[in-house]
Amino acid sequence: MVDLTALMMALIWPIALLTSIVVLSRTLIVVARSGIRVEIYTRQPILISTGRSPLQAEVGKVRI
Repeated sequence: MVDLTALMMALIWPIALLTSIVVLSRTLIVVARSGIRVEIYTRQPILISTGRSPLQAEVGKVRI
């Protein structure tokens, strides 16, 4: 009986560590699959300039 108790006490931390790793990895997978949605909203029109320079846009507010 003492050996069984000692075995259970020795296995508590590895089991807890493995469980927390599984939970964190599942959470990261869910976040990665859902993505981060960024909405750009402004009351003023977005200014876009083109020409010899690359495309540039200026936005007043961003909501994440």
